[in-house]
Amino acid sequence: MSMLTYDDVQKIHATSLDILEQVGITTKSQKIINIFRDHGANIHPTDGSIKIPNELVKDALKKVPKETRLYGRNPSNELILERGRVYFGLGGTPLDQIVDLESGNPRASTKKDVEDATRLGDSLQNYAFIMSIGGAFDAPHGTQHLHELETVFANTEKFVVWALPGAYNAKQAIRMASVVVGGMEELRRRPILSCYSESISPLNFSTENEDLIEFATAGMPVFFTGCPMMGVTGPATVSGTYALGNAETLAGLTLSQLVNPGTPFVYGPGVGVADLRNLRFSFAAPEYAMGHIIQSQMAEFYQIPTFGWGGCPDSKVADTQAGAEAMLMSLMSALSGTNMIHCCGYLSGSQYGSMEMAVICDEIAGMIQRLLAGVDVDKESLALDVVREVGAKGNYLTHKHTRMHLRKEVFVPKLFDRESESIWMSKGGKNIQETAKERVKKLLNEHHPSPLPEGTKAALGRIVREAEKELKAE
Repeated sequence: MSMLTYDDVQKIHATSLDILEQVGITTKSQKIINIFRDHGANIHPTDGSIKIPNELVKDALKKVPKETRLYGRNPSNELILERGRVYFGLGGTPLDQIVDLESGNPRASTKKDVEDATRLGDSLQNYAFIMSIGGAFDAPHGTQHLHELETVFANTEKFVVWALPGAYNAKQAIRMASVVVGGMEELRRRPILSCYSESISPLNFSTENEDLIEFATAGMPVFFTGCPMMGVTGPATVSGTYALGNAETLAGLTLSQLVNPGTPFVYGPGVGVADLRNLRFSFAAPEYAMGHIIQSQMAEFYQIPTFGWGGCPDSKVADTQAGAEAMLMSLMSALSGTNMIHCCGYLSGSQYGSMEMAVICDEIAGMIQRLLAGVDVDKESLALDVVREVGAKGNYLTHKHTRMHLRKEVFVPKLFDRESESIWMSKGGKNIQETAKERVKKLLNEHHPSPLPEGTKAALGRIVREAEKELKAE
């Protein structure tokens, strides 16, 4: 799916380059300033703004890998990020609230919620990678992200993308990932973790973006996005806001390649939309979906992997509105070719996470993956010989061709109901929220990923406890 002409793509790219060269980015991070200064960028003497020459960006784009491979703790969970491959993932950045499975009301999220949500995501077959629908907000202040990561590594065998703001968190997270796989060399060869880093629109990098520097230094993949909101932190047009977010993302890309040429970089600018009646970020606005289509075309122009948004409705509950919004965003991202689609399992525009919504989004992802698989058109699939055999009076139900192909050809839902009304009523006439809640409980009761070795678990715990002591001492 596309929306831009090739000329449009070039105009957006040229505008983004002009923004970086003429306006620049601003940061209080001396590390970021020094890296750009050492490579010829123009640093303003008082405000620290960085004007990035076009040639620096163009040179960085030549160095970014065109294909990226990511791995889970289980080597079979390999992801190949290249044009035409689409993967869905649980959650996004950690949220401080989660919908309680029993009461149905949002409440403060805990480390135990991170454990349950991660285990749920590990069990759902249409999720290829893991992020968060909750957070360890009961952990000691400043160590939340490391407590989360300790829990996540113990409860999934899939690839992990995590928010690890700042240099300290990033360094400790890389240590933890290296312990899980058996050393830094193995981690570089088979990365199981990426940081998720995001600029502050418009055109501001914080010290938290130093996580990018640490991951690039280690040769680890970086996920980066700039996502200004139309009319608030970006221009009041889709193309203008995208050009601005693209400039921020290209600045992150350039920084990663200045630190370590060849650093895997996953590109994720978006077009944020604020409902001007309340200034809330809308995760289900059609303009937001348009931004995903533009993103995919720009990524094809740059020949780099993409990262975008999917199943995050603005609805406050897992209802009809939530399903419609999640399908719209997920389908548009997938049809446009976004490689990694996250935010599945959020509600209320990412205000809180929901395990019920996570299983609904998994079902949506399965339907979309079936669409993307397409159809075969060959002698076997056209089945002329079978039609001759059955003729006008028979049926195909017991034919061996049906047995061979039906399971492959037809998507069978695990959650959505296709029974007759009478059968549905005989089973209690449950709505989707009730059905989803039952599925969550069943999966949490039955699914347990392969445990980490005891020595590995102990080593991760030591890293977290060391961090607690160091931060407490500060």
